[in-house]
Amino acid sequence: MSSQEKKVLVIADSITVGELAETLNLPVTQLVGELFKNGIVATINQRIDFETAQIIVEELGLEVELKRKEVEKAVVQRLHKPSDNATERAPIVAVMGHVDHGKTTLLDTILDKKTVSGEAGGITQHISAYQTIRNGRAITLLDTPGHEAFAALRQHGAALTDVVIIVVAADDGVMPQTIEAIRFARSANARIVVAINKMDKEGANPDMVKAQLASEHQLNPEEWGGDTIMVPISAKQNDGIDKLLDMVLLVADLEELRADTDVPAEGLVIEAHMEKGKGSVVNLLVEQGMLKPGHFLVAGSAYGKVRTLLDFAGKTLKEAGPSTPVTVTGFKELPQFGDVFTIVKSEKEARILVERAKLEAERNAASTNVTGADLLKLMTQKHDSEEMNVIVKADVQGSLTSVMDSLRLVDTKGQITLRIIGNGVGNISESDVRLAASSNAIIYGFNIELPPAVKRLAMRDKVQIRIFRVIYELLDDARQSMEQLLAPEVVETEIGKLTIKGVFRTTRDEVICGGEVTSGKAMANVLARIKQGDEQIAEVEVTNVQRQQQEAKEVFEGEMCGLSLKTNKKILVEEGYKLEFFTRALVKRTLK
Repeated sequence: MSSQEKKVLVIADSITVGELAETLNLPVTQLVGELFKNGIVATINQRIDFETAQIIVEELGLEVELKRKEVEKAVVQRLHKPSDNATERAPIVAVMGHVDHGKTTLLDTILDKKTVSGEAGGITQHISAYQTIRNGRAITLLDTPGHEAFAALRQHGAALTDVVIIVVAADDGVMPQTIEAIRFARSANARIVVAINKMDKEGANPDMVKAQLASEHQLNPEEWGGDTIMVPISAKQNDGIDKLLDMVLLVADLEELRADTDVPAEGLVIEAHMEKGKGSVVNLLVEQGMLKPGHFLVAGSAYGKVRTLLDFAGKTLKEAGPSTPVTVTGFKELPQFGDVFTIVKSEKEARILVERAKLEAERNAASTNVTGADLLKLMTQKHDSEEMNVIVKADVQGSLTSVMDSLRLVDTKGQITLRIIGNGVGNISESDVRLAASSNAIIYGFNIELPPAVKRLAMRDKVQIRIFRVIYELLDDARQSMEQLLAPEVVETEIGKLTIKGVFRTTRDEVICGGEVTSGKAMANVLARIKQGDEQIAEVEVTNVQRQQQEAKEVFEGEMCGLSLKTNKKILVEEGYKLEFFTRALVKRTLK
């Protein structure tokens, strides 16, 4: 069958082993077995990337062609096309770029606020949404995280976006997350505006940045005859910010951004967390329609009634229209980051839709409901693999998703299997500690507090709780913890070879002989293999080396020497036998 005749299946950039098996209509064990043959030890819930999935399909000889799902475009195209009665809406602008290139500082300057010092490690940890006014027009701004572990958050940020401001430091140039931001922006069909930041710093070189973007990433500056707007700025000194915002509005005008307000409100969940005295607190971005207090919302498998409706600054709103970021309370449980929210007529209708969504999720999970640990043991009976159990708690749903996804990436090809046996949003509870104690798990907390009573229980039950506010520090700790579980690797180093010319004495525990070093060197306190041809006779320890009846540290190739060999049994050694000298050490293994 030709490639044109192959069945085409569309999958995401990454997919769990169970999901891929279901998509291919294969037994999970067969797929895991094929992965194992290719050196990948994976459980049913472990994620593999698109390229690995393609290789496995080829190895299995399936008449199937995999195509990458355009996740971002699917999100953008989800909304109804604006009608003829649609009105102008504010542009939604994501601020993206590499770590420490000044994204949050730029937003602070635009909004006249100070948040960067409050971010752990100076790195944005969630998507945060704001609005500013320029020349009487609103601009919605999304501050997306810069660390590589938050790729999923940035991807959603780009998918929500009309315009992406890519911040590049003038003294640093294009970096890995700059490239990633460009890719996200293009996949979301968003217009790109480049802010060349830190122009106040010594060594600032905007032409270098422009040349990199033009030659390597096909972003040609307008002044060089291209169509990409690039604005030199200093977020710290508040230079060039007004021009940057004017350019964003200019680009938005070219896009003719419009949305309907007379349709049921719809949009995306951008953040969700529990707050004492308020219950579920959810940040939404309205994309069409008018959201009002009293509306019934459904988002994935969560629903609720809008109890309070606040803008990004905490001010009460009577209604919120397209492109408006809002905070609402009233959800019965936390929706998932990235869920689409819609308006329904009643709580009864909301409950029915949520129950259907949960039943569908259960049906999807049923076909892959096999214990990951059991499956791993089945497929790796000959493989010495360890497991580390963890429980993850985070302040908001978006962070929880990113932390769990990033932890799964630390799991490396069967060296150690990391199992997330529990997770949730909110502070660590006593039930988390009891679960950890019964399963020998580590509890990781991200941007949360540890109640004193829970801390005392953990100390009593000897449960490890580790709380972090910077995600890469949490991942580093997980990696180190996993490395401690690895059995040390036995490493042998060849030292030299010798041909025995004479045997002087052989006892039950010692052989004294002499010979010529034929390669490398001979030395004391190493091991040696005694070989007759290709057959190994014994393994011994070299306790003493002499040259011309004088003790020597080392004897090199071409020289004669005498040797004392320690053995645990009497062995036959004759002239012409070979000695191969080597050292053997236990070396701590690290995760690849």
